[in-house]
Amino acid sequence: MKIGITGGGSAGHVVPALAVAAQLQTRDARELVFFGRAGSIEHEYAKKANIPFRPVPSAGLKRYGSWSNLRMPFTVLRGIGAAWKAMRSERPDVVFSKGGYVTVPVGIAAWLCRIPLVIHESDHSLGLANTILARMATRVCLTTPASDVPSWLSQKTVVTGLPLRHDLASGNPDRLRRRLDLPPQLPVLLVFCGSQGSTRINDAVRSQLPKLCAEFSVIHLCGTGNLDASLDGIDNYRQLEYLHEDMTDALWLADLVVGRAGATTLAELEALRKPAVLIPLPATVSRGDQLDNAQSYARHHAGRCVVIPDDEALAGGAALTEACLRLAVTSQTQQPDPAGIHRAAGLVATETLAVAAGPRGRRRGR
Repeated sequence: MKIGITGGGSAGHVVPALAVAAQLQTRDARELVFFGRAGSIEHEYAKKANIPFRPVPSAGLKRYGSWSNLRMPFTVLRGIGAAWKAMRSERPDVVFSKGGYVTVPVGIAAWLCRIPLVIHESDHSLGLANTILARMATRVCLTTPASDVPSWLSQKTVVTGLPLRHDLASGNPDRLRRRLDLPPQLPVLLVFCGSQGSTRINDAVRSQLPKLCAEFSVIHLCGTGNLDASLDGIDNYRQLEYLHEDMTDALWLADLVVGRAGATTLAELEALRKPAVLIPLPATVSRGDQLDNAQSYARHHAGRCVVIPDDEALAGGAALTEACLRLAVTSQTQQPDPAGIHRAAGLVATETLAVAAGPRGRRRGR
């Protein structure tokens, strides 16, 4: 059996996709192939996971005024053509799609080739790509139960939870502490905002380093190209662009996390029971899903979560530092639940294989 995987644009899409891929490889899926953009984060991650990769051109809709939006439809059409050729060549039995704009041409091509499609939505409402693909999908997997779902969609939805990185259950915090030479007596503050980082959050953290480094060992994942050499050598401060294999160790090591409010980030914090200061992406540069995610998470985790808007309140970093110090005092350390970490990825893998084995999947033949 061959399974197609797609999802990209950010680690929040790629990491869960690879978690499902890891579960599939332990079952009936003898072959996997990843469809995504060449030179992208999904290309890099698929290579690290030793999954064959087929490049597909794609472009997303900018939520602010941009001339690139005029070119976007033509790029998507090229992507559909490239994905259609790749589908005809690879002939997967089913395609699993985790979201991101690259999934639109891949999902449409799968539908055109009569290959069953399984999609997964991380947030409380369908993103743009999944809204487009939902009518073509055989199965729609949801992280949480959705309200006001139309009848045509409810017939194909199943709640699975959000797949978490497959190595999240096996973190080794002492290994990363030794690598970064962190003092054992200070709690660890982990700051991360995805592979690209955030200039505003980076500036807020760096403006408060004297106060933060007096109370914490700070691991600052500032994003590609955002290192500041002038800060090297500051006591209790370690800056890196990003972590790949070590990210699980970092999450286990952290006593407190500062980050965005993407669904994957929140699911990992929930699984590891980490207190967090959340700074959701504002609606001016997103569809507002992180604002909803953050408020919902804070309601359910009162006492170990503080939400700070990404606006004037973040400037200077004073509110960020105050929130970190308050949580460090009031939050209680809780042990993670490793047994539940693989549950969602396993359920999505089960749904994907069931679709592949169904009437439509069997008609694909060989």
